[in-house]
Amino acid sequence: MIKSLGFALTSAGLLLASQQAMALSVSANAGADSHGIEASQSIFPTFRASAGYFTSDDSGHDADTYSGSLMFSPYLPLVDLSVGARYQYQDTHFGDGGGVGLGGSAYVDTPIPLTSVGGYGFYTPDGLSHGDIEKSYEYGAQARVNVVSQTYLYGGYRYYRTDFDESGEHTLDSGPVVGVSVGF
Repeated sequence: MIKSLGFALTSAGLLLASQQAMALSVSANAGADSHGIEASQSIFPTFRASAGYFTSDDSGHDADTYSGSLMFSPYLPLVDLSVGARYQYQDTHFGDGGGVGLGGSAYVDTPIPLTSVGGYGFYTPDGLSHGDIEKSYEYGAQARVNVVSQTYLYGGYRYYRTDFDESGEHTLDSGPVVGVSVGF
C-alpha cells in the first residue's frame, strides 16, 4: 500500500514537473489591415487559458474582437495539438455580438531544424452565438520558427468570416499574417 501511494505521489510530481516551465506567453501579430495581441497562461498541466484582442479594417470598416479561451493540449510525441473552446465578442459596423467557438490547432515538426508547420481553426455555430452574430469561423495556416527558448516567429495566412443577422456574411480579415510569441 505504501509503495503504491509513493508511486502515485511520485508520478503526480513528475507530471507537474514535466509541465513546461513557460507559465505565461504573449503573442502579437499583424496583417496588412489587422493586428492583435494575446496572453496565454498555464492553469493546470495540459490546460491553458488565454485572453486576446484583435482589430481589422479589411472589410472597409473597423472590427474589434475580444476573446477568451480554454484549451487542452495533451502530450503527443509527433504533433503539438490543442483542442478547446473560445468565446469571442465582436464589435463591428455590421453588428455586435459573440459566441462560443469550438476548435483548436495542430503543428508538426519539419526536417528544417526548429521549424514546424500547421494550422488552426474555430467555428462558432448559430446555437452558440448571441446578439447580431449568426455564425462565425476563423482558420489559418502557419509556419513557426523557434528563435530562442520559448520564443518563436510565425507567418502564414488567416481567414476570418462572420454571418450577421441583418447584413449577411462579411469577411473581417483575410490575407498574410506575421507574428512573434514570447514565453516567460
